[in-house]
Amino acid sequence: MNKKEITQIKTQQNIDIINMKTLIIGANGNLGKEVLKQLSKTTSVKAGYRTPEKHNIKYNEEIVAFNYDDPQTFEKALENVDKVFVQAPPLDAFASQRMTPFINTLKQKGIKRVVLNSALGVNHNEEAPLRKVERSFIDKEFDYTIVRPNFFVENFTSSFVADLIKHKNAIIANAGDGKITFISVKDIAGVVTATINDEKHIGKEYNLTGGQALSHKEVADIFTEKLGKKINYISITANEMKSGAMENGLLESSADYLVMLNSMAKNGYMEHNTNEIEQLLGRSPLTFESVI
Repeated sequence: MNKKEITQIKTQQNIDIINMKTLIIGANGNLGKEVLKQLSKTTSVKAGYRTPEKHNIKYNEEIVAFNYDDPQTFEKALENVDKVFVQAPPLDAFASQRMTPFINTLKQKGIKRVVLNSALGVNHNEEAPLRKVERSFIDKEFDYTIVRPNFFVENFTSSFVADLIKHKNAIIANAGDGKITFISVKDIAGVVTATINDEKHIGKEYNLTGGQALSHKEVADIFTEKLGKKINYISITANEMKSGAMENGLLESSADYLVMLNSMAKNGYMEHNTNEIEQLLGRSPLTFESVI
């Protein structure tokens, strides 16, 4: 091989590195949309959707099919990818089992850099579904960063909670008077964007919260002020919450998961402020009022 051929190979290798992309899993969810929006400003990205045909390009992203339950989508989704933003299927008690084939594929392809979206507090329970997912990346020696956010502010402006506010003038949960430091997906996505391309965050685990501890009653009062109509907080039992969730289409295992999360809030486990948004982004978390 002559000098010219060696130079051409090195040049092509450099081009290949430059052309590598970051795969965003769950690009249609509240957090995924915001990660796509923010990360695409500095990084070439792929947006993974279960139904890619229903989505249009917004940020010069490449749209690809991705489904944890369909390993045939993995190959195309991971083509020319060197980093992945990973999210589990929402409220999935069996997330670890569903995600294992994909995690194994990442390992086989040598794609080591991942930022995993988990949930606040799961590191205190080794049996929690998302803790098992965390362990998969930790134990298989990925170059991981784990972000563990508290409840999203945006859960109140989309999903079934928003429908209840709009149509029933109510917020309904089994969270009692427990307070939560709700966090905006804008802040979480800011952390993902700040960490995914920076090697100093490899092996780090960040517990992300907002700055205000609010009860659901206080949230209802904020919406009352914003909307100019009375929004009530209706505190219900765990059994009532489970029944209502299942009546609205959730699987029993997902309904149990939702009840458990609200029970943690009721018992005071979600009310603390970690100050990690300030440390990572150099500013205070967005307030609840400024997001809704």
